Amino acid sequence: MGEDTHAQPSTGPKARWRFADVFDLSVMGATHGISDGYSSLLVPILAMVVLDLGLTTFQAGLLLSAKSVATVLFLYPNSLLADRTNRKKEILLVGMTIASLAYVVMGWAPGLYTAILVAFVAGAGNSTYHPCGTALTAERFPRQRAVAISVHSLAGHLGASIMPLAQSAVVALLGWRTSLRVCALPAAVLLPLVAARMGRGSSSLREQREAHSPESFRQITARVLSNRNVVVLALVYALTALGTSGMVGFLPLLGSERFGLNQAVIGLAVSAYFTAGVFAKPVMGLMYNRLGARTALFVPLVCAGALAGVIGWLSWGALFIPLAALVGLVTPVSPIILTAAADVSDEKALASSIGFIYTCHGLGFLSPLVGGALAGPFGLSVSYTFFAVAIWAGAAAALLLRPAANA
Repeated sequence: MGEDTHAQPSTGPKARWRFADVFDLSVMGATHGISDGYSSLLVPILAMVVLDLGLTTFQAGLLLSAKSVATVLFLYPNSLLADRTNRKKEILLVGMTIASLAYVVMGWAPGLYTAILVAFVAGAGNSTYHPCGTALTAERFPRQRAVAISVHSLAGHLGASIMPLAQSAVVALLGWRTSLRVCALPAAVLLPLVAARMGRGSSSLREQREAHSPESFRQITARVLSNRNVVVLALVYALTALGTSGMVGFLPLLGSERFGLNQAVIGLAVSAYFTAGVFAKPVMGLMYNRLGARTALFVPLVCAGALAGVIGWLSWGALFIPLAALVGLVTPVSPIILTAAADVSDEKALASSIGFIYTCHGLGFLSPLVGGALAGPFGLSVSYTFFAVAIWAGAAAALLLRPAANA
């Protein structure tokens, strides 16, 4: 594909779901859940880690940042390697194994520097999942792509929600160090299943590799950057993250400072946001199938921007939880972004295209920084206005997607 690709659902007859399809999607979804769970594995135990290792607040921030920095640094290079070698499955397996072992080793970390090093290694390993896992899922389900990627995305969301609960139960019984080892155990079951199942589909893994001709990293990157729709999708995802990361991150502070809400009520608001997201992700996939990428992205993002503005200037606390739930319904656009990326990407640069999009999404770490800088002199209302503008910019960018030729 290339410049003439269109951000529309893939065509062709729809295949019926067989047991093997459901099983394979369940395996990839569960593995995605483990990967997303790893992304926040240190957050529930951070207070105990600080006490046990005698860390300052700044050192705790360094520990949390180590994983994120590694993810940003390694995500796109890992994507390029996957496309150059056409070994997406093997790279995913090696990366997730490294991440799992790193968290096991962290359970024996004697001090700060060892913990930071191990967290960095874990982030580097875990960075292989999204480009390779999403690409494998897209290749495995070419005629059920929107539904498959929506379910795959939903499973990651569930994993990120369930793992902290399971971890907290283990912490209460056995401590934070053992909780890290226990949370790494599911990978020992899932990764062999990924190894056994992935690569099956419309064409065999061996046939794909025999037809594969390696390209240089520069050629693959050129394929990614010359694809207008991939670049636009990355821009939409980056702008969306620039708005939503801070908007959601500052919800507890907004509820406490403006409305005087207690921790229990704030927790309900955050739970309402994430619970709504669980239901929204499959709907996003259906919207893409029916409306195409431009409309399916534009409509929810316009609504999300409006909600960000309303929440920022809200004066009636009774609406805080309902509005948080509404935000959760309209912000999870990742199924649309990733399905569209799989449909419009050059097959020789599929993992790299997804990796590029995820790397741009990682720029969302700037959102709380900008929001915090604005909140100091101007208040949280101005911060939320910034978040709304960023999301609306993402909605406007979605209109730059190339429509289908017959549209």
